[in-house]
Amino acid sequence: MKHSEFIENKRHGSADFPIQIYRVDEAHPEYNMPLHWHRELEIIRVIKGRLNLYINNTPYTLCPGDIVFVNCKALHRGLPENCLYECIVCDLSMMVKKGNEMYFSFFNPIIDGDLAIQTMLHPDNSRLYAVTNSLFTVLCGEEEHYQLATMSILFGIFENLYKTNSIVQVKRTKRNIGQTTTVTRLVDWIDNNFAEHITLNLLADMAGMSPNYLCRIFKEFTSKTPIEYVNTVRIENVCFEISQGQKNITAAAMANGYNDISYFCKVFKKLKGVSAKKYVSMVK
Repeated sequence: MKHSEFIENKRHGSADFPIQIYRVDEAHPEYNMPLHWHRELEIIRVIKGRLNLYINNTPYTLCPGDIVFVNCKALHRGLPENCLYECIVCDLSMMVKKGNEMYFSFFNPIIDGDLAIQTMLHPDNSRLYAVTNSLFTVLCGEEEHYQLATMSILFGIFENLYKTNSIVQVKRTKRNIGQTTTVTRLVDWIDNNFAEHITLNLLADMAGMSPNYLCRIFKEFTSKTPIEYVNTVRIENVCFEISQGQKNITAAAMANGYNDISYFCKVFKKLKGVSAKKYVSMVK
């Protein structure tokens, strides 16, 4: 799977047990968490360093021991600083598809986005922090019968979330819904069409916005203009293909939407800090 493919296209865990933990350090290809979204709930814990996380354009700063919930379908990205962090991605439908229907009222509104978890946990003596923290321990260990322990802990997490009033009704405005939907749709389209000829005017027409207005809205969510974002996705795929030995520099550049090699070289050095030739020597 290429680095820039968004997480909603990945399977986390198995069909029967759709939950998985990821440990991310500086050697990880997605150490700088790209903007993405998925239908699953994500729980992130910082082990060391600092993680600057943006969820639906709201900034959070996570320090060692901090835990944050990323709601289903939320746009999010992260900028780590000397950071080691862990991510649990969980399809909440596993909590209801084989269970008693009374559980639907607790989980389906979260899956559908009508309710949201609004909390960032700092290390303390609360039951909510302890039970959420224990989920990472169990999934990291994968000892015998860990699946049973995982399900028990998940129910405990949500029991405590509801008890502490940490699950609230989502307040939506037409403007916020429209902006989030537009950015999500464009991000998804760019991910699947980045090798095509893409212009700002094309993206603006797709969004039904003026180019200037689209740039402002898109940058609020991604910290990049649409074209800067296109280049980021393209260059990551070029790096992947080079590092895997699939193509040489020129072939990789052209396969990922760069017909002007001089322009490609400028973009590559700006984003990676080294020339493409230097990068090849570093990954070989």
